[in-house]
Amino acid sequence: MSEFEIWSTLNSGLAMNGLFLIGFSFLAWFSGRASVIMHEKGNANLFGKIVVSAFSLTSLWYINMQFSYVSLGISSASHSMAVLKDETGSVSARGQSLIDNFGGSTEVPTFSLINEPAGLILVISLALCLLSGIWMGDSNND
Repeated sequence: MSEFEIWSTLNSGLAMNGLFLIGFSFLAWFSGRASVIMHEKGNANLFGKIVVSAFSLTSLWYINMQFSYVSLGISSASHSMAVLKDETGSVSARGQSLIDNFGGSTEVPTFSLINEPAGLILVISLALCLLSGIWMGDSNND
């Protein structure tokens, strides 16, 4: 694989992941709206709360998956660039920067659902916001 093909594959993968992230972010927004409705309703039934909770957690699962796919795509491009450098002896300065910045090695990267700390904080905080709106009542007892 040439350096151009590595960059092209990385860019098309990032564009595809971005489109999926937009769709799943819409689902998370929709989950938030459903959470607000459940909260405003006050005495929503248990079945409705369970369904909205499952939908909310599922949308967040897929957002986390997109973060994982982005990480895997960048790691794979860095790996491919390191393999190309190993085979040919040199890559461009941008290729070397990709290897240096993302720890490119000739070992094949693996998929992991544990993302960057900021991504994990985002997903966990969204989950807490959505679930607290569904399951917790108002704080005032008037």
